Amino acid sequence: MLAIKRTLLLAFFALGLGAATVPVMAINPQYDLLKAVEEDDINEATDLLTKGANPDTRRRSDQIPAILIAAEKGNLAMLKLLLDHRANPDLADRTRGVTALMKRAIAGDTAGLQLLLSYKADPNRADIGQETALIKAVRSRKTKAVEVLLEAGADPNVQDLTGKTALEYAKLDRNRRLVKALEDAGATY
Repeated sequence: MLAIKRTLLLAFFALGLGAATVPVMAINPQYDLLKAVEEDDINEATDLLTKGANPDTRRRSDQIPAILIAAEKGNLAMLKLLLDHRANPDLADRTRGVTALMKRAIAGDTAGLQLLLSYKADPNRADIGQETALIKAVRSRKTKAVEVLLEAGADPNVQDLTGKTALEYAKLDRNRRLVKALEDAGATY
């Protein structure tokens, strides 16, 4: 049996039907889109999305969605492209529940926050530790990000799993500016 398989393979290559004519891997637009997002290739991503690639696709290895990859990289043009093609702005990683809004809040990226909020990202969505983008921005000492999130309706009284609110974190950090902004937004201790 092995000899027959070997003979068929040799005949296959002898006829010039080698690997060059047999595709090694089928074309996968989802994989190609993730690669384009990771490589900041806006032209390739645009082409793939226009041809119907799913903007909510996830990497197989860690289940991180394309929108989170773009947010992590801080590529606002890619974020906008994905959102324009109906990517879910609240799509989170499956391990921690972190969203693109949370990533941009930690970075203090007000333009990224405003972009995501304009596409209806939920400012009160929490990760597995019940931390919202607002709590993450406070813990990262990102005053402008806190102000953007509060203006968008982020609830300053949400408690994380430890029972702390954004105001409590601001007070622990002795950040008067954040404390005032949170109290002005209705935060209670």
